[in-house]
Amino acid sequence: MLQKAWAALPLTRIRERAFEGAFFSVALIAMAGWVYFITLLLVRMILWFFS
Repeated sequence: MLQKAWAALPLTRIRERAFEGAFFSVALIAMAGWVYFITLLLVRMILWFFS
């Protein structure tokens, strides 16, 4: 019984880290998307202002 608990522990750690990594990746992609969107709007505004 105790052996099963010890065997399941590394899998639980791997699963938790994978979930954290996936969440972190999605957050980074979302932030990069917002930075791209805001930069694009800023560039368009500057180009419109000078034209």
